[in-house]
Amino acid sequence: MIVLKREFASPHFKWRELECKCKRICGVGGNKARWIQPEAIEKLEVMRDLLGLPMRINSSARCPLHNAHVGGAPLSTHRSTESMPTRAFDVAITMDKDRIIEAAVEAGFNGIGINYRTFVHVDNRPRRARW
Repeated sequence: MIVLKREFASPHFKWRELECKCKRICGVGGNKARWIQPEAIEKLEVMRDLLGLPMRINSSARCPLHNAHVGGAPLSTHRSTESMPTRAFDVAITMDKDRIIEAAVEAGFNGIGINYRTFVHVDNRPRRARW
C-alpha cells in the first residue's frame, strides 16, 4: 500500500496539478480537486510509469463555471462536480506525441484526442473514441 501526503493525488501527481484552474472563483474551494475519478488518476499514474518521464497536465478538473469560461462542452469529460467527477486530462506534448498516445492506450484510456497542437487529451469514458 502506498501512503501519500495530502498534497498528492498519486505518487507522481499533486492535487494542485489536477484541480480546476479557475483560482477558486467557483466558490467550491479545495474540495473540487477531489472530484476526479480515482480510476482515471490510476490510469494517469500507469501512463506516467510507462513513459518513465514526468508529464505536465494542462487541464483536468473544471468547475462548471470555468468549463463554460474556456468554451468547454456542457457535458465535457473535464467538467467536475460532486455528482459527476472529472475523468479527463490534457497532457502537454513535452516528448514524442506518438509515445504519449501509445502510453495512453496501454494505460487503458478509451477517449484519446490527438488533433491538438500542444496536448493530447485522454479520458476514462466507457467506450473507445478517437479524434
